[in-house]
Amino acid sequence: MMRFAGFCSAIVLVVVSGLVHAEQSAWALFDKVQNAVKQYNFDTSFVVLKGSKVDTYRWLHGRSAGQEIEHLIPLDTNGVDILRRNNQIYYLLTDRPAFVTQGSSIPELPALLFEAKDNISRLYNAVAGSSLVMSGRSAQLLRLTAKDAGRYSYWLWLDDETGFPLRIDTLSDQQTALERWLVTHMQISPELPENLSALMAAELPQPADSATKAAPQARHKLTWLPQGYQPIVDPAGIPQLENSLLSYWLLSDGLHQVSVFVQNSQQLPTQAYRDGATTIYVQTSNQLEVTVIGPVSIETARQLAAAVH
Repeated sequence: MMRFAGFCSAIVLVVVSGLVHAEQSAWALFDKVQNAVKQYNFDTSFVVLKGSKVDTYRWLHGRSAGQEIEHLIPLDTNGVDILRRNNQIYYLLTDRPAFVTQGSSIPELPALLFEAKDNISRLYNAVAGSSLVMSGRSAQLLRLTAKDAGRYSYWLWLDDETGFPLRIDTLSDQQTALERWLVTHMQISPELPENLSALMAAELPQPADSATKAAPQARHKLTWLPQGYQPIVDPAGIPQLENSLLSYWLLSDGLHQVSVFVQNSQQLPTQAYRDGATTIYVQTSNQLEVTVIGPVSIETARQLAAAVH
């Protein structure tokens, strides 16, 4: 009997060791994809698919003499260029003054590619999948499965050779692809892309001196939060809603952000929409209208709206 127990214990140790090694290998793939988008000089194009809607972008990135620069060009929107030079992000507009903010990545790019691995591993389990050929390149699948119900999962395909992301699917609880980020062209080179050389030395607008106005003090209470989410203290105000907003919370789990707005009721029916991975849920009562916007399931949005008192 003791020999049998010892044999079983040995099997358990082998299985556990194998699982740990597999997870470490999966997170090593995640390191590889994050390193690719931060260290390589590249010129790439990608599309974002949301149902029947397709948005197309060109994305350039480079490093030179200790400086980092990247340029995101929405090809379906005229008069908008987004540029990041080190930790300064510039929204260059043809018909308005430039908007300048701070950040280590452009918010319009997939946050998953830039968020610290410690935070991602707190929210997700990583599993390496099979390889396949994608656009003529060998691609390795990496599955990031949400640890909590109501949070979306991700499937990433990265180029075997470079680690560069080729495709990212955002999946619902039912494993339905809500949104797809897909590279259509990729060129990695040892030299800084020519288009970025001039931008590296260009004189760019300075940040505005005026501070962003904080949101007003909430008049209501939010009695429930999704697992892993916390309210952001003193979120920036929303000028468009300044005169109608009764309460406002901005929630974050470190990777995603969810907004909860409270306004006077306009007597509209309760409604739910999805724009790709973003849920827009509006709950109306006789007195109040609660709107929840963010990358959460419709059920999670409904629970958040119901938690406003």
